[in-house]
Amino acid sequence: MSVDVEIYVSNIIKFFRDNPKDLTNLIPKEKEEDFYKKIKEVAILNYEKEMEASLTQKQMIDICRELNGQTPKEIEIFDKVFHKTKFGFICLN
Repeated sequence: MSVDVEIYVSNIIKFFRDNPKDLTNLIPKEKEEDFYKKIKEVAILNYEKEMEASLTQKQMIDICRELNGQTPKEIEIFDKVFHKTKFGFICLN
């Protein structure tokens, strides 16, 4: 494993330990360790693909969705309702 991945994950953990309210805005407190584990898994995959170890915004959102119990069907519906543009997301309804 890369030192880059370890540093990235350590910084994420430090940030959320220093700012616990920001963590609970994303996921339930009891899923904190699962959150860090999934971040590390994705960071390793990114590194192995010769990308930056840091997660993209979409990757982070996908982890939060999974830990909050959204089903793939709910995610699919969300992705069909909102369209990403260079200015951000717009609602198609």
